[in-house]
Amino acid sequence: MKKKTILLILFFFLYNCGSTKMTGTWKLSNVIESDSIYANRSSLTSKKIDSEMTISIKPDSTFTSNGDLCLGDGQKIKENYSQGKFYMPKYMKLDKTFKLEVMQCPGIGGQHRLKIANGKLELYYPTVTGYHIQIFKRQTDN
Repeated sequence: MKKKTILLILFFFLYNCGSTKMTGTWKLSNVIESDSIYANRSSLTSKKIDSEMTISIKPDSTFTSNGDLCLGDGQKIKENYSQGKFYMPKYMKLDKTFKLEVMQCPGIGGQHRLKIANGKLELYYPTVTGYHIQIFKRQTDN
C-alpha cells in the first residue's frame, strides 16, 4: 500500500510539472541564433538544419542524447552521449521552463533551459548575449 501511494504521488507530481508532455524522443530540426542583446525571442526566426542529433526525455526526469549538449553545435557524437536530469525550479513554473543539467558539462551543466513551445521542444543554451536555441520535433512517445 505504501509503495502504491508513493507511486501515485510521483505520477501526479510528474504530470503536474509537465514532464509527461515532454517524454519521448525528439530530433533536432531547427536552430535560432542571435548575437543581439536587444532581440526578443518572438522576433527571431529559426533556420532549418539537417542533423541526426536526438534527445530522449524519460518520465523519471532524466534524459540522454546522441549529441554534444555542452556546446550546442548540433552534431551527433559517436564515442559517448550526453545525459543528465531536468527539473522545474519554483521560480520557473510560471513560464513552464525546466532547467537541464548535463553531466558532461562541468561549470555550465545547470544553465541550459528546456521548454515546449508550439508542440516542439526548445533547448536554450547559456549565452552572455543574444540567443542560442535548438528546436526539436517529436519522433516517438514514451
